[in-house]
Amino acid sequence: MTTSRTGTAKWKNLRRVVLYRAKAQGLARCPECRVELDYKVGLTPASAEVDHIVAHAFGGQDVIENCRVICRKCNQSLGGKTNRKPLDIEPLKTSREW
Repeated sequence: MTTSRTGTAKWKNLRRVVLYRAKAQGLARCPECRVELDYKVGLTPASAEVDHIVAHAFGGQDVIENCRVICRKCNQSLGGKTNRKPLDIEPLKTSREW
């Protein structure tokens, strides 16, 4: 039997850290729809949820740099779509020649 990736201790700890940092930085509104985020009550349309910037289906990793906080309604409208395109991310510019 397979288990859910989001049920692992690794994901739960990452989720907790991402939500804590967003709240500490003063993120009060969903960056997608501007609704006021609810950090206290879960499973409501305005509940704060962790979303992957680059979708897991497109190779996005479970790391802090690939996560953001949006409302549950926006997260559910984005999640599970196979046609969701990854963001165009520019490669990091360095002063070194590789």
